[in-house]
Amino acid sequence: MSVGRFPFWRVVPGQQSGEFVLPVMPPATAGPDGAPHIMGGVALAAIVDAMELDSELPLLWAQVQFLGPTQHAEELAIEVEQCGGGQAVAQYAASASVNGRPTHRASGALGYREPYEQTLFAKMPDIVGPDAATPVEISHSADGGLPDQFDYHVALHDEELGVHAVWTRSRAGFAVDAGWLAIISDLFLGAHPASRGGSSLDAMFRFVQGCEPGWVLSVTEFAAFERGVVHGSARHFAEDGRLLAISSQTGVLPRIPRAS
Repeated sequence: MSVGRFPFWRVVPGQQSGEFVLPVMPPATAGPDGAPHIMGGVALAAIVDAMELDSELPLLWAQVQFLGPTQHAEELAIEVEQCGGGQAVAQYAASASVNGRPTHRASGALGYREPYEQTLFAKMPDIVGPDAATPVEISHSADGGLPDQFDYHVALHDEELGVHAVWTRSRAGFAVDAGWLAIISDLFLGAHPASRGGSSLDAMFRFVQGCEPGWVLSVTEFAAFERGVVHGSARHFAEDGRLLAISSQTGVLPRIPRAS
């Protein structure tokens, strides 16, 4: 097991304004030896990082479409552009590519309006904590890949209702910020045996707030399997019950479901 000590979704500025590059390190990848690809949540986190750097504003929401494969990528080239907004919020469009081939298309909004008073309507369900949940090792990835980067404890799993609740924690102690939450939100397809091994078509991520490093509870609710795809959503909570983020996805189901 190899744990990356540097936030592996952080981008560096490119040669032109609005251009950024993600150097692809093993923790950013999933897949077996010989066929690693950039995990979709890592790509989304890198795009979020690029938009935040370009705008100098915090993320409100972002969405990404997965256009093509990223196997063996050494770099992910990202371009971001402000395309609208006002005094408080900036609207952004973004794209990513590998060796000039489009792989992601994204958009988002960043900013804040003051003064404001926080109200959190969503409540964390009454569920066992991370110490009482069941530790699970996620396989199907080369050593040092993304599954090695976090602890994964299952608190609730109901296949019939399509509900899955899991506690995750960065083994490197990374801050629970928009980037880290975008990454763990992409564990969506692993929340049901019938969807494991599938491929995401899109991801929607709505960022509420970050929290101190530690455990995050992700409660996934599958809505439907239909026409060979899965639709569902998730809410992500700090250990003290605060809502951190909301996410949703559509993914193509595997032809042969992966065994548990």
